[in-house]
Amino acid sequence: MDIHLSGKSVVITGGTRGIGRIISLTLAKSGAKIAAIYRSDEDTAQSTLAELNAISSAGHFIVQADIAVEDQVGEAFKTISEKLDGVIDYLILDAAVGAGGPLTEMTSADWIRPFDVNVHGAFYMVRAASPHIQKNGSIVFISSGAGHDPMEGLSSYGASKAAANHMSTVLAQELGPRGIRVNTVSPGHTDKSGTDPNSNPESYTDRQLEIINTTALRRFGTAQDVANVVLFFVSDLSGFVTGQWVRVNGGRL
Repeated sequence: MDIHLSGKSVVITGGTRGIGRIISLTLAKSGAKIAAIYRSDEDTAQSTLAELNAISSAGHFIVQADIAVEDQVGEAFKTISEKLDGVIDYLILDAAVGAGGPLTEMTSADWIRPFDVNVHGAFYMVRAASPHIQKNGSIVFISSGAGHDPMEGLSSYGASKAAANHMSTVLAQELGPRGIRVNTVSPGHTDKSGTDPNSNPESYTDRQLEIINTTALRRFGTAQDVANVVLFFVSDLSGFVTGQWVRVNGGRL
């Protein structure tokens, strides 16, 4: 089924690398105009912009900002609002950071940083974007299985994602009267390269085999798997779906 997003504008954080890059490319292929926010890797951002422009001449652009810094979000939205004529149809919150290790051995900085980006950054973005989001618009949070299930070594990351999950469901109630939908996509073990890791099963490590053998569909997830669900959530096919989260994890136990 073809989904057409011609004339629609998308603001996406973390939209130039990893899963965010594939989301950007997927929505652009459906006709949307992409405004991708990146934090520091300008070379990769420019490469992704070139890919977007090769897909269409919709006027895609990139904006540099650390969404954990309130003032930088404000400055970014001055540019975004000008280039999009103050009109946003879809906001995708993909940018995220994590810190690993036992909870009791973490530094304060390692504990705080995931909240700065995954929670406070999402708040700054939603607050700045919401006045511009149109009726029948959509906000999609990219979460993680760690935000739903306890995972050893991912306490700060998981707690921050759990907070963002709650934020999304509250936003669904608050923005619903304006006709704006808010949903969450939670990837499982997902290859972020944009390639298919399942094409060379003979190269799987023991850890990869363990993951696959506890996944109902017996394969790894790809960034495209995640992007396809995001495409559904921004399209009219999900016109009566809000306040929900979908785990794109192949049925992993």
